[in-house]
Amino acid sequence: VKDWAQAPEVITSTRFTPDGKYALAGLLRGQVYLYEADGLKYYTQIACRNRSGKNRKGKKVTGISFLREVDDKSEHSEEHHPSLTERLSETGRSVANLVATKVLGNPEALSTRRTDRMLVSTNDSRVRLYGLNDFCMIRKYKGHTNNSMQIRARVSESGSHIACGSESGHCFIWDVDPNKNRLKKNMINKQIQSTKDKSKSTDYFEASKASLPIVTDTLFFPTKTVRESLLTSKEVFPLSLGMDRIDDDFSSAAILTLDYDGTIRVFIRKTCIDNILEACTPRGGTMA
Repeated sequence: VKDWAQAPEVITSTRFTPDGKYALAGLLRGQVYLYEADGLKYYTQIACRNRSGKNRKGKKVTGISFLREVDDKSEHSEEHHPSLTERLSETGRSVANLVATKVLGNPEALSTRRTDRMLVSTNDSRVRLYGLNDFCMIRKYKGHTNNSMQIRARVSESGSHIACGSESGHCFIWDVDPNKNRLKKNMINKQIQSTKDKSKSTDYFEASKASLPIVTDTLFFPTKTVRESLLTSKEVFPLSLGMDRIDDDFSSAAILTLDYDGTIRVFIRKTCIDNILEACTPRGGTMA
């Protein structure tokens, strides 16, 4: 054992931050402790609990995931926005870099914007999104039931959607940003229902018919896997020419679910199939 640290309570979930700088420990009472990966020195903590009500004391952390957004300097950005150090004089840049190196330990800290976010699942049937730049809660997702199981939320490869199992036998899907367009309402042979309450803005569908209907885990298929499985299948889409022009988020097109009976199921979003079929017609342009 090279390093060790004593957590104040039972550890129920662990992860490293995407940059590898911190080790995270989710605890029995809803706290998430952050330790520096080098030496496991305590850094800070987050209380994942409600301010009032029956769950104000916090519930077990069942999972931690991360989302990474594209920053302003990414190749996907259409316009370059000068950073703070780019707007300073030469002397000012030297001072800024010195402060970043001595205080923040990173000379690039003032020229890049941190866009990592953390998703925490807890046994109060909540999924909370936190920013890693200030560790403040950005958004709370609810609608599913997770009172005792080790159920964790998962993020699609594009970072646009969240999926989570439920003790009710359903799979729940949220938009990371509820202000953007939500997934369509249909999946193959399944009718997705939508809640009306804005605080529970989610889509869900039945994913288990077991005697004890609990969806223990969910997982989005990677974009590459979905494309290779669907778009290259001549048996399913014999006229699929020019399929690369299909406008669809394939990272949220297929979901794998597991239930308490050990059954594995795969669900495909119907609108993804509709978009492919549309592209296979003369109107879609792939027949030209």
